[in-house]
Amino acid sequence: MLLALLLLLAEALPRQSQIETAALEGVSASCPGHRVTLDPDLTRACQAYAAAVREGRAPVSGPAASFFASLETYEPSPIAGIATVNPASTADRAASELFPKSCRFNRLGVAAALLSDGGAVVCALTANHGTTLRRIPGRVKPGKRVSVSGALEEGLRNPRLYVTRPGGEVEEVTVASRGARFSAKVTLKEPGEHSIEVLADGQRGPQVTVLRRVFAGVPVPSRPPPEPRAGEGLNGVEHAIARLRAAHGLSALQRDVELDSVAEAHSREMARLRTFAHVLPTTGSLGDRLRAKGYAFRSIGENIGLSSDVATAHDAIVGSPAHLANLLDPRHRRLGLGAASGFTADGAEGIYLTEVFADPVVGSADPAGDVAAFIAAERRKRGLPPLGRDAGLDRVALREVRATAQADEMKLDRTLAERALRESGQIHSAVAEIYVGSAPEEVGSSANLAEAKWTRIGVGALYASSRQYGPGRLWVLLLYGR
Repeated sequence: MLLALLLLLAEALPRQSQIETAALEGVSASCPGHRVTLDPDLTRACQAYAAAVREGRAPVSGPAASFFASLETYEPSPIAGIATVNPASTADRAASELFPKSCRFNRLGVAAALLSDGGAVVCALTANHGTTLRRIPGRVKPGKRVSVSGALEEGLRNPRLYVTRPGGEVEEVTVASRGARFSAKVTLKEPGEHSIEVLADGQRGPQVTVLRRVFAGVPVPSRPPPEPRAGEGLNGVEHAIARLRAAHGLSALQRDVELDSVAEAHSREMARLRTFAHVLPTTGSLGDRLRAKGYAFRSIGENIGLSSDVATAHDAIVGSPAHLANLLDPRHRRLGLGAASGFTADGAEGIYLTEVFADPVVGSADPAGDVAAFIAAERRKRGLPPLGRDAGLDRVALREVRATAQADEMKLDRTLAERALRESGQIHSAVAEIYVGSAPEEVGSSANLAEAKWTRIGVGALYASSRQYGPGRLWVLLLYGR
């Protein structure tokens, strides 16, 4: 009898305090000098998740644990570590290993629950806590007015607050801010789930600093949504976006191969740098990346997600009010999607997803030909001899106008005429002009167009957006020669 009792005690699940102590000791050993605080919200999330696994309401997976974290905490991107152990008595040992070895976190929650086979499921949730928020209840009555107030993490500025209502509408709420402090009042009128998000600007662009789900007069979900089927990939994301826009009376977005290329390149660069951000030190902002490709636009937007697969990353995007506003922006016409696998800053494996939206400037397929045709017509009107298109001058003009548009500067290289003479080989004199406008007819002001002495012409033209001159501008470089 005594032996049986000792064996039973040996298989028992360690107490919560023992699991927490083991986890902190594991962090101390792997991250010497690193200060980590036990977080009650993350702990509640782990406890809820472990109970759901025990009761068959949740699978053993990181996304499922993250779902319960989204119900209990306002941290926008906690990292989940999950394990099953047998015997259950080793749960504390497992908890001491389930944190990111990069040590880039300062909050920790852990918990475990017994399983029917005598083993245990162990959960650890970590977060790099920066912005401090006064507690917002997750369950309220409809019509409740909640206070959203706190202090931004160092290095962040310009807080904005968005609320996604139960019907899917996204509303921006006025925020009062002074220094790092911010505050706002949000009335949760309708019954249903409301999502409250605070964005702020940092060196990496706009960042989600707070994401809180609040349920007004409706039950809180007790189980995570079904996890996506393998193989859906980016096409599945495209169809999900189309369904979402259709539900809000909006037309589907057309996939754009150029935007796909930009989105994939950004995902790959985030994975390479292990940096989850809209603005990267190597490629700049979305506008910078599109201008570098010569992609002209009237409006643009970008969503990024990071998870175990693209479908889960997209679901996280939809759960963010500001990102949802991009998905439902009626101005957008085109869509680009790209994903890349890699390691995160915390050392975990994940999929980086980029969604790019744009309303492109759809100009002529041959803007240089349009400009040349206009100049030819103008010279006929003035009784001047036609100018012959010069392939060498065309090449120089196209290279130069691309470089000028990318630099966003109407400035001609002093060596341009000399290079044009070498490239053409058929002229002994040349002059260059550059224009930024909206139509080929605007080169009608060219001083050299009416000069009878010129016999040849090279034209470089493209549509590209500009910080200085506006979106979707027609950049033209003319090389007259004789």
